Amino acid sequence: MRIRRSHTLGLEEARVRIDRIAETLGQQYSLTSTWRGDYVVVRGNGVNGRIVVAHEYVEAEIRLGLAFLLMERQIRSGIEEVMDEHFGRPQF
Repeated sequence: MRIRRSHTLGLEEARVRIDRIAETLGQQYSLTSTWRGDYVVVRGNGVNGRIVVAHEYVEAEIRLGLAFLLMERQIRSGIEEVMDEHFGRPQF
């Protein structure tokens, strides 16, 4: 799954907020996170991916293992909620 949010915060503030998001997701889904340049790698049992930080957007790319595919909608909703809390809801 891919979830993207635009921002005008600058890289440093976006990174601070991604740290908070990674911490929250880690608690909710038992994930670990590690920075690698401009993205955070997130890993857990049956879940892996990364959250990319760019000047104008952040994007979570998450892959779910077979055991979690049935819960994809709930997991997506949880990730979107946390991203919206820190970056705002997308504007269409």
